[in-house]
Amino acid sequence: MVMIKSFILIAISLLLSGCVMMLVGAGAAGGYAMGKDYIQGESDKNFDSVYGAAVEITEIMGILESKFRNPSIGKIRAKVENSSLEIVVERLTRQTVRLKVKSRKNLMPNIELAQKVYNKILQSAR
Repeated sequence: MVMIKSFILIAISLLLSGCVMMLVGAGAAGGYAMGKDYIQGESDKNFDSVYGAAVEITEIMGILESKFRNPSIGKIRAKVENSSLEIVVERLTRQTVRLKVKSRKNLMPNIELAQKVYNKILQSAR
């Protein structure tokens, strides 16, 4: 039954939008979605921990260009592997955050890098 619902959701998404977005998997707080140049998902990890991990990972992997943070949202821009990277951490509830990692190289999507950074951030966050 879940497989049928997922298939219907994907089919409707493809038919109704110009942007291809797929529901990819299920995690602790609801799974994640992929677009042409981004990966986004919810996690039950702490906002401060996810944002801190995002800053740390981008500093290790490349050049941190800018960062912004308030109590409910954090944004990071960086250059990693000759790609521009944009990371957004958004507090949804006290225990849930949304992490979105977008990557483009020479104006073309670089989803492989976005996935790599997304996974490293969530693994590093406590």
